[in-house]
Amino acid sequence: MTREDRWDFFIAYAAADRTAAEELYDLLSPAFRVFLDHRSLRPGDDWDDRLPAAQRGAAITLVLISGRTDRAYYQREEIAQAVELSRREDAAHRVVPILLDGAPGAAGLPYGLRLKQAVPVTAAGGLPQVAQRLGQTLRHRLALPPAELLRRYEERTVVERAVRLVPRDSFDPAGQLGLATRRYVFVGDHDEQRHRTLRQILGNLWIGDAFEQVDNSNGPWLALTFELGELNRRKMDLLPATWKAAFRILSDPTRAGCFEATDEERTLLGRPPRNYYSDDQQAWYSSCTTRERRYTPWGPDYFIREVLGISWLCFTGTGITQGARQSSGLPSRVFFVRNLPLHSIDYRVQDLGVPDDDIVLD
Repeated sequence: MTREDRWDFFIAYAAADRTAAEELYDLLSPAFRVFLDHRSLRPGDDWDDRLPAAQRGAAITLVLISGRTDRAYYQREEIAQAVELSRREDAAHRVVPILLDGAPGAAGLPYGLRLKQAVPVTAAGGLPQVAQRLGQTLRHRLALPPAELLRRYEERTVVERAVRLVPRDSFDPAGQLGLATRRYVFVGDHDEQRHRTLRQILGNLWIGDAFEQVDNSNGPWLALTFELGELNRRKMDLLPATWKAAFRILSDPTRAGCFEATDEERTLLGRPPRNYYSDDQQAWYSSCTTRERRYTPWGPDYFIREVLGISWLCFTGTGITQGARQSSGLPSRVFFVRNLPLHSIDYRVQDLGVPDDDIVLD
């Protein structure tokens, strides 16, 4: 499933309730990815194909119920699909009836919605209050589940947007993504960490421990989000955070060039496209710290620690944070990108406060 097929909310409405649907769309966007047919379809899209696909890819269907719903054929089709999705074994899809003015009581709701907790617009105080309530109470449902994170790792899903956490006190908008001494920095997949709290992201990505080590992770953090995808992956030289990719960065003179690879290492590394996810990751860690590279004034892991900002003590080197230690975090993909000046990147900053604030990544 591509990012284009993933939505937070899908709005199902009767044509006569289009004004209410548009208002709810505007209230929920851009903090959430909301699908509303005439706002989200592109010229030339086949609506009979795109609408069902968008609803299947949404976490939550919002059903606007009014006295016009009974006569809205296409909305009734979308309600039937929403109910079917919510009854599947994984129960990942949620359906929320939103009762507009003049909407019927529970007994008059369409089949499949009568046992669903509805949100009456009038009692809530209006659509702005409804949107606020939806964002506050359902946000945890919008985060990608662990099975989806693993599937994205196995399928090598394209990273559309990256997220990088930096301590607030060390952030310099006139500086670079990371410390000036580093040629590459560590990032996660924004779509995989979106809708999670700072504490969860720190645990998922091992930030403050294995990556970007700090004396105290309980301080304030900022999230820097920027586009990658196919457009910027070459500019930023996106590589998976594996030991093989780390060796490539450290040995390649066009990248960090900290040491020279032997002929045997160059042969084993292979020619592009290289499989940076190969099963011999520990052998590549050993290559990074082989005997002739150990004798530096700073210790055997100097290049790994100072150039890439990672601690081998916690880092699995497989491109995903799982299996190396006890952790409360979810398996999450990790990557290296060039440590570019911030002025050359179109990025957005979100203040996530401290872990106890439980602020969620937008």
